[in-house]
Amino acid sequence: MSVPKQAALSDRPQYPNIAADMGKDPARFLSSSEHYLPVARIRGIQDQGLLSAYRAVEIREFGGRDIVLEAIDEREHELKTEAIDDE
Repeated sequence: MSVPKQAALSDRPQYPNIAADMGKDPARFLSSSEHYLPVARIRGIQDQGLLSAYRAVEIREFGGRDIVLEAIDEREHELKTEAIDDE
C-alpha cells in the first residue's frame, strides 16, 4: 500500500522499534493529513498488538483524533468477535 508523497517525504515521527517488531511503523500511516488513509489501514489490521501500537502512536503523536481512535476501537471489537466465533 502506498502513501501520499507528502506523508512519505515529510518529517514525520518514526518508530523503528515498532517497525522492527511488527513489520510496520504506525506513524507512516497516521501522519497522513487525509483521514481515509489511517482508517483504511486500521480496518485491515489482523493483529491486536499492532492495533495497540497504532493507538499508542496516535495518542502520543497526534493527540488521539476521534476518527482514528474510533476506527481502532471498532477493529479491536471485530477481532475479538472473530476470535469468539472461531472457538
